[in-house]
Amino acid sequence: MTAPTPLAWLHAEDFTGWARTGTCSMCRSGDVPVLWAGSVVAHGRARAVLACASCLTTLRDFVQGAGESPPRGPTRHGTGISTPAASAKPRWTATDRAFMTITVLGVTSLLASVAGAWWTVR
Repeated sequence: MTAPTPLAWLHAEDFTGWARTGTCSMCRSGDVPVLWAGSVVAHGRARAVLACASCLTTLRDFVQGAGESPPRGPTRHGTGISTPAASAKPRWTATDRAFMTITVLGVTSLLASVAGAWWTVR
């Protein structure tokens, strides 16, 4: 068993936190201080992303939209840059239809009861 890697405090622009010496997941530089930048999920698997200071800065710039962003490729939800959807009338779901049916039946039953009581008293 090896001794745990000592932690050091790393400050890289907007990112600060405990860093350890390791391999950067993005640029594959070895023996550099790296921070946990998050996890990536793809094809049913998840891996932790450890990034060095320069890769964290590049990642931050990419997320904030600074500089020229790469073209957006197709995803399972679309085929590139999508425009905002036009507001359309929302469709009724099965729950909405069931609620409406129960409400109509309840009001009809109430009216029938009131009408029956009125007919009896008359």
